[in-house]
Amino acid sequence: MVLTRRERPLTDGERLHLAARLASARNEGSRALFTAGGASALVCGLLAAATLFASNAPRTIVLGFWTALWLVFTLWVGLPWRKMMRGQIPILEDGLHTARAREIRLQSPRVIEFEEEEDEGACYAFEHDASSSVFVVGQEFYEDDDFPNTDFSMVEILGASGHPIDVLLKKDGRKLRPERVIAASIKHRLEMPQHLEVVAAPLERVEDALPRRQ
Repeated sequence: MVLTRRERPLTDGERLHLAARLASARNEGSRALFTAGGASALVCGLLAAATLFASNAPRTIVLGFWTALWLVFTLWVGLPWRKMMRGQIPILEDGLHTARAREIRLQSPRVIEFEEEEDEGACYAFEHDASSSVFVVGQEFYEDDDFPNTDFSMVEILGASGHPIDVLLKKDGRKLRPERVIAASIKHRLEMPQHLEVVAAPLERVEDALPRRQ
């Protein structure tokens, strides 16, 4: 198994990825209230029409009620979404200006999977060497057509502070099938390692080496 780290400039593809995310954040931030208002108008309009058809209440009361709900739903959904999108803009601009990435490459021929609990993300233990295993944990690592992989890189796009603002997954090997899957019921009783933490236990017995939760 090989685990290497290096820092380098962003590639053209990574710059394009960040620029696309920045353009999307700007667009969605400016249109958040409009988009939320349109979706709310469709739902509230249909419900208002159904209420008018089924109820004997005065038309002005029915329309006033659903108009008020439309406004509440628009602000309730649109304002947080606009705030979140606008909050991403300076972070993405920082990444483009810094233009640095930290690439962590992992090459390993064997892996086991720990079944997910709730929405905590995927969890794998890759063979580090004959007597140790390295954990890969996070939302970015769900299984797909070519992951887990025998040779993959986690590309952390960095801000000026040196902390990652985005993570890209680059796969250069072949699809790797987990040798076994540790059930969530067993995982729940274990203190799970952090991402990229190395545990001094071979892959065959790695779960036995993990401390139990109190």
